[in-house]
Amino acid sequence: EEATGPKASLPEPPAAAKGPPAAPAITSTAAATASAVAAAPAAAAAVVAPVLAAPPPKATVPTAREETEDNIDDIVPFVSYDDKDDKRSFFSKEGRWVIPKREQFPSVFCALRVRLKIESLDPARSAKDLPKEAIDEILRVGFGLGKSLVRWDDARDTLAALVSASTREIVAAVNGELPAGREKGFKVKDVRLGIAATVTDVTDTSDDMDPGRISSLAERFKESAQSNAIVFELPQLWIIPDPDFRAKTASIGLYPGSFWMGFLKSWGPVMTAEVFFRTAPKGPTEPRVHLVVKYRDRECMKMCFTFLHDRYLVHPKQENELRPPWCRLTRFEEFQAKALSGAKSGAKSGAKSAPKGGAKAKARISKAPPGSAPPKGSVAASPGGVALMKPTVKSAPAKAGTPAALKAAAAAKARGTEAKPAAIMTPTPKTAAAGAPPAPPMTPMTPSPPASAKRPKAPVVTAQTAPETPAPKKETSAVAGAA
Repeated sequence: EEATGPKASLPEPPAAAKGPPAAPAITSTAAATASAVAAAPAAAAAVVAPVLAAPPPKATVPTAREETEDNIDDIVPFVSYDDKDDKRSFFSKEGRWVIPKREQFPSVFCALRVRLKIESLDPARSAKDLPKEAIDEILRVGFGLGKSLVRWDDARDTLAALVSASTREIVAAVNGELPAGREKGFKVKDVRLGIAATVTDVTDTSDDMDPGRISSLAERFKESAQSNAIVFELPQLWIIPDPDFRAKTASIGLYPGSFWMGFLKSWGPVMTAEVFFRTAPKGPTEPRVHLVVKYRDRECMKMCFTFLHDRYLVHPKQENELRPPWCRLTRFEEFQAKALSGAKSGAKSGAKSAPKGGAKAKARISKAPPGSAPPKGSVAASPGGVALMKPTVKSAPAKAGTPAALKAAAAAKARGTEAKPAAIMTPTPKTAAAGAPPAPPMTPMTPSPPASAKRPKAPVVTAQTAPETPAPKKETSAVAGAA
């Protein structure tokens, strides 16, 4: 026995586990066979044990997180400008330009987007009140952009850019590269102009395979998993080329034969496209509209959005007409319901403010001098010299064949003033002079279009529009000839 205590001994196996003692050797073959046959059922009963069926696996219910992850659609489609056997491309790429193969379609400008924060150095003046000329000068001269600056617009996708009074964020479209040293964080101050500008972000939209652009598109698709339409904000003159047009309804359908419809079908079949007149923000110099396009397939919608996101459209028939389409994803039904409800509420408020009409006209009251006869068509003058004027009502002529018409005809015949039907004048053909060639047959004349349908002049350049726009290089192809 050790100081640590007795040794732990292994437990002995139970007696039943030791088994029976060994049987003596059997010398007779027949006896061994008989005993083996007799012992077989007992051995089988002892060895074979009942096998229970395994319980069925429990059904797994997907969690809300798993269902949400399955519904996420953040895959960005691959952009290709090459014609394939099963699919044809309607565009080609040349530098910063996406050029359509049909010349009547808009071109797409892939700018270098420079985001800047504009501050006013004068505390008494808000950044929103800074003149356009001052911002142009600090961009072209202060930053050295020069003629590479195409245009600039106020940013819309950040809350600070919309509500801050001391600062203002703008997005400048540049055709080219930034000068050396003008990277993110670069700041320029101009005391004379009272402006300070700082570069907050630089995004190149020309490369379709840029990781930053792909991440931005994937985020948009992830946020709009239930969307089925694209919203474009465009000048009204781009859709309806009539400067005098005034919409009487909240929306109209896009004309199926317009070049806009053909342009939108470049990415797939369009189920519906509608123009809304009262939902877009009012521009400083030109009315704007929302063009909402719903594609048959979501993949077609995603491809169109991939082509146009953060890029600019160039009107094919107007010079120096370049605008950002401000495209975003939405549900067509929700956008339409909201637009129509807003139009109805506006119509109700207008009806309440307007004076009530349709009331019966009251009899005119006029003062007649004492002793004078009342005017023709009025009642007898009252003792106070006031006469109530009866409005003179001219009866409409009776319809032919009615009793009233027959009675009137009989009365006219008795007075000898029966109206005789007017004689039908037959034009006398002119005889051609002797020896003159016969006149050619007359052809029907085609009515000329109204002046409003003619091509309007280019609208006035907006406050954010640069005077110069780089012209895209158009390609000619067999597709353009087929159009």
